[in-house]
Amino acid sequence: MKKAVVCCLLTVVLFACKKGLMTHEAVRKAAVQYYTMLIKGDYDGFVNGYADAESFPDDFRSQLVDATAQFMANDDMRNLRSVSALNDSLGADSTAYVRLQLLFSDSTSEHIEMSLVLMEDGWKMR
Repeated sequence: MKKAVVCCLLTVVLFACKKGLMTHEAVRKAAVQYYTMLIKGDYDGFVNGYADAESFPDDFRSQLVDATAQFMANDDMRNLRSVSALNDSLGADSTAYVRLQLLFSDSTSEHIEMSLVLMEDGWKMR
């Protein structure tokens, strides 16, 4: 039984590698893309970037979109101008952590870490 599970996991990882998704470049690009959505005001797109977003009830999804918009209207976040990926770590279990640098209009910056998981359709936030 263990061998079957290990074979299945290896198949998934190898398939992801073939598609070019299990790379530092791919996971960094996904993380930056999600924060770029926030900067551009695409809160629905950001919420859809969560790993389980397709199973969210409509009212919960709507509340998340509203909460995200309220968070971005906050004085600190309203001045967010750009984001860049500093580094990442890829896990053998199709997970990753990406360290991002958020740059604000007053020339200050903040470092955050984002957790992602590799799904069939790409990297999603956890």
